[in-house]
Amino acid sequence: GRSGRPRHEEDAVRNSPSVTLAGNLTSDVTLRSTAGGSVASFRMAVNDGWFDKKAGEWRNRTTYMQVSAWRQLGENVAQSLALGQPVVVVGKLRQHSYDKDGQTHYVVDVEAEAVGHDLSWGSAQFLRNPKGPQTAEVGSVPGTVVVEHVGVAA
Repeated sequence: GRSGRPRHEEDAVRNSPSVTLAGNLTSDVTLRSTAGGSVASFRMAVNDGWFDKKAGEWRNRTTYMQVSAWRQLGENVAQSLALGQPVVVVGKLRQHSYDKDGQTHYVVDVEAEAVGHDLSWGSAQFLRNPKGPQTAEVGSVPGTVVVEHVGVAA
């Protein structure tokens, strides 16, 4: 398949429901090359807050997720994101297992379909990837289109 994984694993990822996560990067992005193309990986912290009526206070739970972004998305992620930045990730949950010390461990991570900065915390600039000669004519930098987004801090 396109990702380098067996076809039945790609079908399971494609047919699973999408999740949307908002949080902060807790690691730098690593980009590596595989037989299925380049893949960027990073960890993010997602905070879940709720009001505990019995205690009369707000509680917070943090979930840490490993995120993978393949091919062009992965290359763009590696060029755009850094440790500590707020991000929004849309992707598919996937589970895999590994054996350690005679025990099987199961891990759930996210295969990203879309990744971006969380603009409720700041602003960003968008640089379009060149797709051919027609894009070179647009924007002030050859091969790019510049679009400014202004976010309002929440």
